[in-house]
Amino acid sequence: MKTVTINDIAKEAGVSKATVSRVLNRPSSVEEGTRKKVMAIIAKRRYTPSASARNLSRQTSSTVGVIVPEIDNPFFGEALRGITSVLDKHHLTMICFNTDDLVEKDRKSIQMLKEHRVVGLLYDPAIDYDTSDQKKEINHLIQELEGPVVIMDRNVDSLCEYDGVFFDDRRGVCEATQALIHAGHRRIGIINATLERVLARIRLAGYKDALEANHIPFEEKYCYLGDYSKACAYELASRMLESDERPTAVVTCNNCTSIGFLKALYDHGFTLSDVACIGMDRIEALDIVKSDFNYVKRDANLLGKTSAELLIHRIAFPNDEMRTVYLPHEIVIRKL
Repeated sequence: MKTVTINDIAKEAGVSKATVSRVLNRPSSVEEGTRKKVMAIIAKRRYTPSASARNLSRQTSSTVGVIVPEIDNPFFGEALRGITSVLDKHHLTMICFNTDDLVEKDRKSIQMLKEHRVVGLLYDPAIDYDTSDQKKEINHLIQELEGPVVIMDRNVDSLCEYDGVFFDDRRGVCEATQALIHAGHRRIGIINATLERVLARIRLAGYKDALEANHIPFEEKYCYLGDYSKACAYELASRMLESDERPTAVVTCNNCTSIGFLKALYDHGFTLSDVACIGMDRIEALDIVKSDFNYVKRDANLLGKTSAELLIHRIAFPNDEMRTVYLPHEIVIRKL
């Protein structure tokens, strides 16, 4: 299919390219009748302006900022691959910062992106920013970027005024826990981050939903909270495996906790036949060795692509209604 250009829009509308450009960039400077006519043709032809061309016309860069909290997590590696696949098509480049879930790095990353004059930001926040002072500060920093923002993965209330792309993690963990219950398990553990993190609260809520739906009481002793690192997960899993009332099954809440759990499991002389597990996210290496590891499949590549596409749309149409997108997931069961 032939790519629609600004020349095509101008020709069909019977106006100059400059008029079409003003409709896109400074709509208030165009007579209402002409503006509506041009916008109708743009919608009909599904025309998306070149993001890089728009940036250059505004004397900004053609670079998109990306902030992720865990660069060593394969999930974010896949998300970045999805982002670059979209940016490449629009002749945009990417500058990425990793925060290690630290608020100081989060703030510094945004400040540095301001210096780079990025055209937009794809942002996975390090923390919830749930106090009034934190909310005020983070929104002030973002507004100083003077560009559109899309929040990825972590649906933080303090950043709800921006476009966002997420997964329904509460439902995903609930379905994973349900699968373990249906396989006959009643003592089900969960390895999660501390409840200071919004994703940890969301995922714990899904775990509790499944227990409640099956009339299984929630017990704190089966709830292991730390952070989403491999090292912490290993320590938590070791403690769990050494307990007198060891769970017969466990839900691990991200790739790194799954890896930490599996290392502890094998180091303690157990296998997945002894303690069943459903983890959050696929681990590619386990697929290669045909492991029986079960997981909640969230397409991180699709998260990256969808977030980048939404950002480019927002660059082109800054006045469009804000959008929140929830992507699908599925439960992959190998053996329970």
